[in-house]
Amino acid sequence: MNQRQQVEFHASCGHLISAPADRAEQEVRCPHCHQVVRAPSADVPYASPVLAPAGAAEPTALTALYVTALMAGVLGAALVHLVMFNELSESELVTITPLWLFPIVFGLYGFVSQRLLRRIAAGRAGTLGQAARMSIDVAGLWAALVLFPFLVLRWRSSLLVSLAAAVFWAVLLWLFFAVLFPTL
Repeated sequence: MNQRQQVEFHASCGHLISAPADRAEQEVRCPHCHQVVRAPSADVPYASPVLAPAGAAEPTALTALYVTALMAGVLGAALVHLVMFNELSESELVTITPLWLFPIVFGLYGFVSQRLLRRIAAGRAGTLGQAARMSIDVAGLWAALVLFPFLVLRWRSSLLVSLAAAVFWAVLLWLFFAVLFPTL
């Protein structure tokens, strides 16, 4: 067996993995989802891609939407706080906060929900709540604040979850300004 020969196969998340042939029939870790999978035998030729489990991967257009929203939100926040900050009144700053905050929330929750949905598709969790609890166990209890919408939602669509999270944070933002700055 040639040491440079590679075995190519798909992980349960759908990404193509290439492992050295001497690692055939051994466990390898997917660099994308970090799940441990067994590499197939080196003498089995790679004929066609193995499809990912149903629901494992969402459309790339959705990922592009999350990237665009996240970038637009970060650029908007940078523009407001680094360039225009001294030219705007407090009430104007409050008024335009949703214009940069909601794209950030939408994009970030889109990415997080896609990752949690991949855990479900890989069989490591049954619901978004279970997948979120796994993340809280790793990251600590402070992550529960950010992952709260995932603990109560049952949807398996990152778009619906992102929209619900944006509404959740809109209510929190409104309460923040209504309670702390009622005159603005």
